[in-house]
Amino acid sequence: MKTTDETETVSYQKMVKDILPKMMNVGIPLNEGKIYLALILEPGISASKLCEITGIPDSKIYGAIENAGKLNMIEVQYGVPKTYRASPPSALMTEVKSLLKDRFENEITISESVEDQLQEIWIRINENLSTDNGIEIAYVVKGAINIQSKMKEMISSSKHQIMTIMPDFARFLTIREQLLEARLRGVDIKLALPQEALKKLSDDSQKNFKLFALFPQCNGTWLLLADGRLLTVSSRGADTEISAILTRARVLVQMSIAYFENPSCCFTF
Repeated sequence: MKTTDETETVSYQKMVKDILPKMMNVGIPLNEGKIYLALILEPGISASKLCEITGIPDSKIYGAIENAGKLNMIEVQYGVPKTYRASPPSALMTEVKSLLKDRFENEITISESVEDQLQEIWIRINENLSTDNGIEIAYVVKGAINIQSKMKEMISSSKHQIMTIMPDFARFLTIREQLLEARLRGVDIKLALPQEALKKLSDDSQKNFKLFALFPQCNGTWLLLADGRLLTVSSRGADTEISAILTRARVLVQMSIAYFENPSCCFTF
């Protein structure tokens, strides 16, 4: 039959195995986590007892105890010797959540800074999609998710004019926010949708875009022109199978503008 001490030792080891890794994942240091778990099981014990339970050497225990106090993990009971109790888990996790939030916001800020730097370089490098000898080339973008991502990037980097044909209203909604942001930057935007889709547009979309209605025979192609860059794709097929062509080829760009402006394709709404 196990004694009380043996039962507590087993329970502590189980907590170290099952709970401590999760505590460390949210930023609680190893030794401080061990101390907290020990104090959960044995409130009001001394530093020497903590060394015995946790295996933390005497040379490190007081530093870990001090840091645990700063993290709002433990409470000190003054006496000879000092003894310690675990703070309520709610108090500990409130502190952890605050630290996680600060870390998350800082990492988001850093990621946005990296994005701005990379975007500036990317735009500069890709301003002219051509080979070194000046021959105009085209790229293929595969899959609906990648195509929509490329559309967002083209819209976000545009400075002058955007023309887009979007036969599918749901696909239009995936780039609507970027189009509105571009309009706020002063970009001229011409948008062609099926007539029934135009009726679903919100007031801000109707106010900010020059709207055109698509005839049914032109409902099979997405098209986005942004400052001389063309992305066009047939909308037929599964999302994972469809492909788009991305190019600056002048002939294809001019053909696409003519297609957009053809009265048999779309008309002013």
